[in-house]
Amino acid sequence: MASDDPRPPREVRAEDMHLVEERIDGEQVFAGRLLDVRRDRVRLPDGGIATREYIVHPGAVLVVPMPDEATLVVVRQFRYPSNRVFVEFPAGKLDPGETPLATAKRELREEAGYEARAWTRLGAVHTVLSYSTEVIDLWLAEDLTHVGAALDPGEFLDVASLRYDDVLAMLDAGTITDVKTVAALCHLERRRAARAPRARVLRIRGRVQGVGFREGLVAQARLHGLAGWVRNRADDTVEALVQGAPDALERVVDWARRGPPAARVDGVEVHEVAPDAGLAGFERRPTR
Repeated sequence: MASDDPRPPREVRAEDMHLVEERIDGEQVFAGRLLDVRRDRVRLPDGGIATREYIVHPGAVLVVPMPDEATLVVVRQFRYPSNRVFVEFPAGKLDPGETPLATAKRELREEAGYEARAWTRLGAVHTVLSYSTEVIDLWLAEDLTHVGAALDPGEFLDVASLRYDDVLAMLDAGTITDVKTVAALCHLERRRAARAPRARVLRIRGRVQGVGFREGLVAQARLHGLAGWVRNRADDTVEALVQGAPDALERVVDWARRGPPAARVDGVEVHEVAPDAGLAGFERRPTR
């Protein structure tokens, strides 16, 4: 890839290389506060030459605030290009040097007025892949504390707590059409409906080493029939992989958010991973 190519690094399997368009050169045709518009010349797979116009975007996040299993927090916001008010989950673009999780925490606080102790990455969505590099990371925020919103200057929106099923009804009725919100609801529904074993990696921060956290997690995992492992990390966190039935998994994750009596859990990051068929039982592993 040329040094002046603003697109992300290529991710193409060898068997798909016959579909690739090769960039010849390009130019920036507009640079605004938000939009960075490019025009490139490309060589097509058959050797022909074509023009591609697209928008470079820094990336963004969407946050699904879930105070409890039956409630979702949404925002109502006027979107100027479409000239109407949309029902959405809180969202925003990444600031320079910011990780998606850091952006998610900032946007949840600024737009909805909440902080969360538990974060689960649901996935990602390419919103307009035909003419933009934008990728939106989707995060679920749980174990919420209301601290009050802190909107940016010139930002106006309403925040509402709605029943989960009412939000789905709005989707069915066509009231919710925002693509990132639709995608997040799809992920939520798949999670809620899933009955097959699932696996999650937990990273727990706080006073969690030397207080019986690993022993307690082993006992909880074995009590609920889960497979996996737990270990201390050199950065004073505890890391665990837990795998099994969704209901049992949720109970053990809920325990990890509290920990044993001597612990102080400041936060839990939860990452969905593919189940490992080779796991049997639950064990303690050495510090890493």
